[in-house]
Amino acid sequence: MTDQGLPETECTQAWRAQVRYHLDRAEQEQGLARRSRSAAARTAHNVLRDHHLQLAASAEQVAEMPNAEPPQSSALQHTGWLMRESYRDTN
Repeated sequence: MTDQGLPETECTQAWRAQVRYHLDRAEQEQGLARRSRSAAARTAHNVLRDHHLQLAASAEQVAEMPNAEPPQSSALQHTGWLMRESYRDTN
């Protein structure tokens, strides 16, 4: 249900699932940052945490938009790329 008491569309539910996913990933990255042994790894995890928080905030905004398009999986591909780039610099 939306704040107005209307049933959520399938698209809105998909965007809300994206919000939950990115908040969960941000929490995971925060934990990994705390356990990191090097400053470079800690920085990489913090950057990824911030990125997931930004994606969650964006997804929340889109979920509220009327006639929004369904989410695509490009965010996951981008996150993978960020991780590869971040760890490449630490090796």
